[in-house]
Amino acid sequence: MDLFSDVLGMLEETSCDMNHFFYRLGRTPLFTYTTKPDYAAAAEHILPTETETSKPSAIAILATFLDTRLRPRLEKEGSTNDPERAARSGKVNPKFVLRQWVLEEVIRRTESEPGFGVTDKKVFEMVMRMALEPFRETWGFNTQEEGKFCGDVPKIDRGFQCSCSS
Repeated sequence: MDLFSDVLGMLEETSCDMNHFFYRLGRTPLFTYTTKPDYAAAAEHILPTETETSKPSAIAILATFLDTRLRPRLEKEGSTNDPERAARSGKVNPKFVLRQWVLEEVIRRTESEPGFGVTDKKVFEMVMRMALEPFRETWGFNTQEEGKFCGDVPKIDRGFQCSCSS
């Protein structure tokens, strides 16, 4: 836990989704990077595109962490093969996590119209398959739609919680 203590506050301030953070972190090829700008580019890719705080400061904090804390830790553990590390990460960090905002969109897009029935069953089928196989990289549907549901949580929906009566 000490390894991540420097970064936790920044993740909270940027409203970074933890699943996305670990999914992207696990796929970041740390051992191909050699310069501070490389680590800054990696940090920018890992963080959400829209943040609550100044993104440049968040990038700087995460880039420093990647370079000075995580990379040395991985070297010490002998985990320097980026593709192997990504494969291990892919077994425990799913690409897709079913979230309330995704369900709300599915409901909105599959509502019945009088006399027409369900208007868009494909989105329901896609999300159902994604939920049943969350560790896949693609599911054979519209890649743009898949990417949307696997991407950053829309800013307006971050922290959304439904009650038991929802």
